[in-house]
Amino acid sequence: MSVAQPPLPPRLPPRRRVPPPPPRAITEEDGVEQNEITQGIAARIASLQLRQLDRARPQPPVQVRLTEGQRDGLVALKDAPQEECGVVEDVEHPRSPRGAPPPIPPKWTRPNPEDLARLLARPPPPPPTKRFPVPEVETVPSPDPSPREVGPPRRRLPPAPTRLPTPPPGLEQQHEKVDSETGTGSQYDDQNSCLECRDFSNVDAHAALFPRHTVTSLDNLAYDLTEPFPYEVEKARAIFTWLHHNIAYDAESFFSGNIQACTAESTLASGLAVCDGYAGLFKSLAERVGIQTHKVTGHGKGLGFEAVGPDHPVPEYSSGHAWNCAFLDGKWHLIDACWGAGALYGSTYRQRFDPRWFTSAPAEFGRTHFPEDHSYQLRSAEEGGPVSWEDYIMAPAGPVIFVDFYLLDLWPFALQPSIRNIESGTRTNFQVFKRCEHMSTAEANNFVYMISIGSERVPLELDAEGGWSANIYIPSGATEASLYYVKTVGGEDAQGIGLWALKDALGRKAMTFGGLACWTVV
Repeated sequence: MSVAQPPLPPRLPPRRRVPPPPPRAITEEDGVEQNEITQGIAARIASLQLRQLDRARPQPPVQVRLTEGQRDGLVALKDAPQEECGVVEDVEHPRSPRGAPPPIPPKWTRPNPEDLARLLARPPPPPPTKRFPVPEVETVPSPDPSPREVGPPRRRLPPAPTRLPTPPPGLEQQHEKVDSETGTGSQYDDQNSCLECRDFSNVDAHAALFPRHTVTSLDNLAYDLTEPFPYEVEKARAIFTWLHHNIAYDAESFFSGNIQACTAESTLASGLAVCDGYAGLFKSLAERVGIQTHKVTGHGKGLGFEAVGPDHPVPEYSSGHAWNCAFLDGKWHLIDACWGAGALYGSTYRQRFDPRWFTSAPAEFGRTHFPEDHSYQLRSAEEGGPVSWEDYIMAPAGPVIFVDFYLLDLWPFALQPSIRNIESGTRTNFQVFKRCEHMSTAEANNFVYMISIGSERVPLELDAEGGWSANIYIPSGATEASLYYVKTVGGEDAQGIGLWALKDALGRKAMTFGGLACWTVV
């Protein structure tokens, strides 16, 4: 007979495990970290996970019933702060070098396409009709923008050329005018400099840096050519020099008579032009940088021109040439970019830089250019005012002048005799000057000039007027008189040799000569 067993007591609920208490913070007294209860690796990981969940979203408090034994086991935790949900409050630990872990990003949901289309279709709000005062805020310097915010870098131009001083007048040394603000010397001074003796070598070198095939637009070209230079005369010179390097004379169209109308854009695209194309492109580029410029049309004593004899009637006016008149730094200047770029030799065009068509004075320029509008002669009352068509076209022919004459900076307007034909059996005064009175006439800076008539060679000597001259008898039977300069003596450059050293070398050392000008003896 089995004995009835007493009923089993009701099963207790499962025991809830309580996480160990966190370590105590560093005390101010000793500054030493003290941990009452050592945590294991698993407990630390659980603590971090609980901490992240607690930061992500709040949870409702959880009611937990504890037995007497469980209450006794929590006596050690009475000093530790706890939240209502029974999770141990986060305790500040020493910061790790990596910092706190980033928060869990919210879950992204794909927008409804219909809602997106409806939002984009909304009309913009109307502009406000009432202005509200803008509150004054403290200005804080903004941080340097990132490369992405700045965008692509601006086009870099070549460095601005180093400015050289203006050549001094005579042998006296002139000091540059110093700008009180920048402390740099001013290269262009109307009182201490002139266009004839001004050094444009740096401007010319800069203008050669932009070949035509790299140019994207007229605006960019005008900016690139002129941006480094503060003076208008330098900007105009850069344009003048660029045309020499990049635009060729359209000799084929000229000789075939098939010259088409052109624009600045078409001239830039083709690289070919006649005088009108040069003048039009110069005007377009100059006006884009603020230079007041006109295109002047009229007559030019260019290729094929023959002087009219005194016994012939005055020919009718004709126009077939074009050039420019530009207002540079407060003064009008006459510029012929076509003749400055090169010249025709027969039917072939040769690129040859001739800067005198940028620097010529109005009186000299007017000897070969006659504008339809007489006001573009720019001749002052002291120079006799504008000349008539008859005086211009009936002027006697001057001497034939060669290229080296201009390379040595000599002045064709003052060359004597000024007419081509000279009489035999008479004494004639030959005289030549530098283009500008500021240019040096010192023996060390110049060559020896000579007049050759037949087998006779006579050197020119420096005179009281600042030129070189010689009074020479023209014998009967002579046909030509020529102006030369001594290029080399004994195989060496003869610049600066001087007259006495040359006379000592005559007949003992080999010499070479260069032609400058010639006259016809009648």
